Amino acid sequence: MKRNCLALQDKLFDLLVIGGGVHGAAAARRLAMAGYDVALVEKGDFCQATSANSLKILHGGLRYLQHADFKRMRESIRARREFMQFAPHLVQPLPCLMPTKGFGVHGNVAMGSALLLNDLISFDRNQGVPSDKHLGRGKIFSADKASELIPNLPEGSYSGAARWYDTLLLDSERMVIELLHQAANAGATLGNYLRVEAVAEEEGEQQTRVEDLVEQTHFTIRSKMVINCSGPWVDGFIGAGTGSAEKMALARAVNIVVDRQFFGKYAVGLEGSREYKDNDRVVQRGKRLFFFVPWRGKTMIGTSYRLDELTDTPPLSSKHDIGAMLEEINTLYPAAKLSMEDVTFSHVGLVPAFPAVEPEQTSDPRLLKHSEIVDQGKVLSIRGVKYTTALQVARELEELLRAKQFLPSSPAADVQTDNKQNAAPQQPLLHKQFPHLVLHYGPHTEAILQLLEEQPEHQQLISSDPPLTVAEVLYGVREEMALHLADVILRRTGLGSSFCPDPKALQKVAEVMGKELGWSEERSNEEVATTQTLYKSMNVRLP
Repeated sequence: MKRNCLALQDKLFDLLVIGGGVHGAAAARRLAMAGYDVALVEKGDFCQATSANSLKILHGGLRYLQHADFKRMRESIRARREFMQFAPHLVQPLPCLMPTKGFGVHGNVAMGSALLLNDLISFDRNQGVPSDKHLGRGKIFSADKASELIPNLPEGSYSGAARWYDTLLLDSERMVIELLHQAANAGATLGNYLRVEAVAEEEGEQQTRVEDLVEQTHFTIRSKMVINCSGPWVDGFIGAGTGSAEKMALARAVNIVVDRQFFGKYAVGLEGSREYKDNDRVVQRGKRLFFFVPWRGKTMIGTSYRLDELTDTPPLSSKHDIGAMLEEINTLYPAAKLSMEDVTFSHVGLVPAFPAVEPEQTSDPRLLKHSEIVDQGKVLSIRGVKYTTALQVARELEELLRAKQFLPSSPAADVQTDNKQNAAPQQPLLHKQFPHLVLHYGPHTEAILQLLEEQPEHQQLISSDPPLTVAEVLYGVREEMALHLADVILRRTGLGSSFCPDPKALQKVAEVMGKELGWSEERSNEEVATTQTLYKSMNVRLP
């Protein structure tokens, strides 16, 4: 996977995908494997914006029982399973709990029926998934067991607990990188830090003018069609908007990571205090759930939503966002006693929502539920609403292209469709010395082991918790288009995805990258300072 801007300029592509988040990456992979000649450009780094912001849960759609939306539930189950088949090293089963109470929709009988129905509808949830990743059945626990699993709940607030299984996404950014690897293996041409300036049709071609933010140059990419996967910017960048009949607003979604562990291996959903009404639900719960998700020795909590406006750059959390969220968390679970000092990381993304029903809306915004592909002729725009279903949307995109009689220019690519990470390693001693590699890199482990073997200094640990070697940084630069320090820290290695690394680790990574990329000492220091400023802008605790 190499950045080659010249290759983007010397031919007419079948398709140009704009946007390197999960929907763009999934589309590029699917279409390249189908035989289309595909290019993909991203204005920042891959998975830098909305796709990086999530609770890291691949949902199977249990909540859609409230809407009696069985079609969407089956879509989510298939989509979750496809991710688990594609990159089993990046997922693990996640047992989830929610307190039950009373005799209505929140009670043991109703929740037990919902869990049974969920198990029946998801009968094939483990098909083709490695046995150690299989998802178990739902269960209702007694009040005594619930108080053991979810300690310090207010007395009288529960009668038991419902347990079901979803899938924890161990690294949402690396999942996108894995999709891009496979797209490149199937022949796609990729480029990050390429900002689209304009799209125009000339002589039957889509001519897309881009600015190379690395080389400070401009050039044109020629394609027969354009696939617009630019996330919250999807309606605006072409100029005329998507042309969808559904009016779209944007909701600011915030998740935080706190340096505390609450419920062991369980993700726990607790009701917030703010009223929430979903007009599409058959069964109204009345309030939105906040989930406490175990995450790298810490806890990720979310999600809070409020309507927001689009900006040119990905949003960052404000003190108001985090403060309001902490207040809500301490209200619904007083035992948490969280403060700003506990927050080590924050995620923010803009997701599609319905416009406010009143000028000063105080309730949580209603989110759009269904991804949409808007056909504008030579431009197809994707409004993606959910990370989990990105692979399904890519399949629908291919079906739409074939229905339009726009067929691939080449035979389907012979590319492995799932990642088998358990093959016997060629360097067993190094494999045992660095066991984290296979868990993080899966099929790319062997390439990193070869880098470790090349030179003794490549085996140097930059960090022990989480573990990070010099070889991993080199691999990110040489094979995964990492061009800035934050690319490696946040989106190639995960070193800084739950807290800000200490200055020595940042300096060491910058030093390794600097030698590879020819940075001056001044440039290396600037990269460190820029990365530290990014964490400061998150309003989180710094080392």
